[in-house]
Amino acid sequence: MFKEEVSNRTNTNLAEKKVKEFVVENFKTAKLFEKYGIDYCCNGNRSLKDSLSGKSIEMNTFIPELEKILGENKNDDQVFSAMDLITLSQYIVNNHHKYVKEAIPLIEAHLDKVVNAHSKNHPELISIRQEFSILSAEMLTHMDKEEKILFPLIKYLVDSKKYNETPKSSGYGTVQNPIRKMEQEHQSAGNEMEKIRNYSDDYKLPEDACTTYTVTYKELEEFEKDLFKHIHLENNILFPKAIELENELLNLK
Repeated sequence: MFKEEVSNRTNTNLAEKKVKEFVVENFKTAKLFEKYGIDYCCNGNRSLKDSLSGKSIEMNTFIPELEKILGENKNDDQVFSAMDLITLSQYIVNNHHKYVKEAIPLIEAHLDKVVNAHSKNHPELISIRQEFSILSAEMLTHMDKEEKILFPLIKYLVDSKKYNETPKSSGYGTVQNPIRKMEQEHQSAGNEMEKIRNYSDDYKLPEDACTTYTVTYKELEEFEKDLFKHIHLENNILFPKAIELENELLNLK
């Protein structure tokens, strides 16, 4: 009876916890959320209970898998929350930005080929191609703004602390302004990716799918996973730490 009561309390605590908090504390949980199609970045502020309910997933099915991951030792390479702001920013550029810039032309070329060959029988491919074009343009512009505006601004805040100086706004007001814009663009990218998943029926291949068709769907699914990790690192770790640093510096006045 005692063990059952403890288990019930544990399940309740886990159910009320925000999805993004699981991923911040242990990034290995991201794979589990991806497995069940749960958005832990753009909609990471939802509780686990609400997220599971929205996907019609039974708590008793999900919790044991979650607890197994939480019981494992964390991989030091995945503890991104321990990185300093400059290191994390550079990691995002070197890994996620680099991946997106390399993946976009490949996926676009494959989509063009698949649309030409299969859109007559699968008109949803035309919609997928259109949505990916929108997403690609948004992502390239978005990453450029991060690399030229936001990330240098974050470095400036880090340098201000290093030299014990109060940062000057230089017209941007507060770092929260560009961050808010980036978060809005993250939401837009997440929405475009969701449309692609819906059009593809969760990347389900038709019986007449050729090799290129198969590769394209796998590339799109990989692109989605990278996007979610990319957004998670910024929305849930980098941005809050940058805002916290700025607040700390401004309080020195």
